[in-house]
Amino acid sequence: MYFLVHILKVLGIDEEIDEILPSEQITFQKIGKEKIFDNFLDFQVLTKSGKILVFEFKKRALTNDDLKQAFEYYDRVHCKQKADVKLIIIVLSNNGRIKEYTKLDITFHPEIIKTKSINKQKDLSIIRHKLEHNNDLTLYECSLLVALPLFELEESEADITREVCELIKYKSDCIPNEIVDEISVAMYLNIMEYVEEEKRDELLEMINMAEKVQGIIAQIKNEGRNEGRSEGRSEGRQEIISRLLKNHGIEEVARLLGMKTSEILKIVDCK
Repeated sequence: MYFLVHILKVLGIDEEIDEILPSEQITFQKIGKEKIFDNFLDFQVLTKSGKILVFEFKKRALTNDDLKQAFEYYDRVHCKQKADVKLIIIVLSNNGRIKEYTKLDITFHPEIIKTKSINKQKDLSIIRHKLEHNNDLTLYECSLLVALPLFELEESEADITREVCELIKYKSDCIPNEIVDEISVAMYLNIMEYVEEEKRDELLEMINMAEKVQGIIAQIKNEGRNEGRSEGRSEGRQEIISRLLKNHGIEEVARLLGMKTSEILKIVDCK
């Protein structure tokens, strides 16, 4: 996935990814008799310097419970891999002051990156200039393009999402062919997260995602009914649903896919 290859540079981390490692994606909390989707650790990678970087994304301000969960996961990875492990929490909010977690005599200091404290206005100007002159974007610039709503900009998240959709439609020749579809999927998530409901269809049509989204939904439903599905297909459904759960509540995803919440939980529950 090209986003992961370039995410370190986008976030200002001076490391290069050598391998993307499997991670424990889904965790749950039990409320009453129901098992409720809580959060998931997005990915972990092995760098060319030999470190294991574990990334977790949080949409809200950090709490002590968040750091406790992160520490427990870090501890498991460290004990299992016997390697230099670093946990990085990407906070999609500029709020919160919690920076450490203490258990017994161990104080845990994860690296916390608040994306809304990182200004990408200069990078956006460079991308605009290149597209204005019909110059090809690099893979890094494409990664940044879809991540722009996460950072500090003069434009609102909705406005920058619309602008990127327009760039995909009118400047697609400047984007490498092999990643156009992946950019469109990423922008679908941005549209659903940042754009008002009545304006979403227009942008989905703009990036040719309206029919593709329906195709993805149909694929998930069909595979869910096929008891003889392969492990690979099942993992594909899990990845798509996990992406949707990053930005939407489990009930909203269930309605979108025409499935029961219990069916969603069954697909994403790795335990």
